[in-house]
Amino acid sequence: MDYELIEKARGGDSDATDALLRLYKDKVKKAARGYFLIGGDLDDLAQEGMLGLFKAIGTFDKSRSEDFEAYAMMCVNREIINCVRKNNTYKNKTLNAALPLESAAMNADALSPESVVIGKEQDVLLDGIIDKNLSKLEKKVVSAFTDGFSYDEIAEKNGITVKSVDNALQRARAKLAKYLQR
Repeated sequence: MDYELIEKARGGDSDATDALLRLYKDKVKKAARGYFLIGGDLDDLAQEGMLGLFKAIGTFDKSRSEDFEAYAMMCVNREIINCVRKNNTYKNKTLNAALPLESAAMNADALSPESVVIGKEQDVLLDGIIDKNLSKLEKKVVSAFTDGFSYDEIAEKNGITVKSVDNALQRARAKLAKYLQR
């Protein structure tokens, strides 16, 4: 079923492309829920995932694998991870923390000394939550991931497998989400 749509989409049939995008839209949104984008929301991550799906349609090779869904979801996850990683790199820290001049002028309270102190207190609180709730490995992996390192780089740096990196990140996300829901 998907193979016919894929071939039509590659041939320039926009209806087939739209059908594939609609078919996998919910799965892409579900995949996006597992990630967090500073300054973004679920829709932003889902849009990145849809780009990954679109790329999967163009690059799928039936001779290498017969499971388009698995290939597509791998492409979706990679696109989302690349977006999050790129957003969290050091060179984007200034952009992520920047405010438009209009909002700074309209909301002088956002730049007040009180808000700066509150922000620092929240950082200290978050660090305390991380220290109390995450294992040493989870702390190392989360720290490296937020610094923009890839799964492969984190695994090599810590002498563990890529799967262990992924597992540590998933456990950390679950623990922090559970804690923040209290």
